[in-house]
Amino acid sequence: MRGFTRFLRDHQRRAAIPYAIDLAYFSQEYRDYIKLGLAPWAVNTKPPRSIRMLWVSRLVADFHRWHQELATRYSDFYLAVWLCEPEFGRSQLVAGIEERQAWYEGLFNYDLKKPLPTEYQSTPGVTALKWTACPEIVTYWLDEFAELGAWVANKPHWKTETADGKPFFVVQIGIVWVGEAAD
Repeated sequence: MRGFTRFLRDHQRRAAIPYAIDLAYFSQEYRDYIKLGLAPWAVNTKPPRSIRMLWVSRLVADFHRWHQELATRYSDFYLAVWLCEPEFGRSQLVAGIEERQAWYEGLFNYDLKKPLPTEYQSTPGVTALKWTACPEIVTYWLDEFAELGAWVANKPHWKTETADGKPFFVVQIGIVWVGEAAD
């Protein structure tokens, strides 16, 4: 990529600045999060390894700082790093309390029993977290599924029904590795 060194330096500068949790917003909205800005790469693309390692390191370091800060203020909270594959740009650090905590805890409820990719395992602080591989899914009505054709047909998918009996498809579009504090 032309200008990669310039992009790398820009990402290094941005990743060097820790993200602080906005406690006023957090106490009002019961959540806070950090999403990555990976320009010039699109959210649905996979940036080069050096960029990914840089941002995984930043998310994990912020996780540890946020954990210390939240533990002094709240007895119970949700805090996790979500590493998304193949759409790495959707990776984020997420925190929640009260109803947001319950929502986040119910979001990923199936363990695929896959280890964290080896490229991330050497990142400082990563081994201090407990990682769970969860399927990232989307749902489509039958006509939407048919329109998407081979793109969804080649992915793991299954047919199910709503509570009132309307059929739809569930499609696994990726994996989210959820990193939480190891208790």
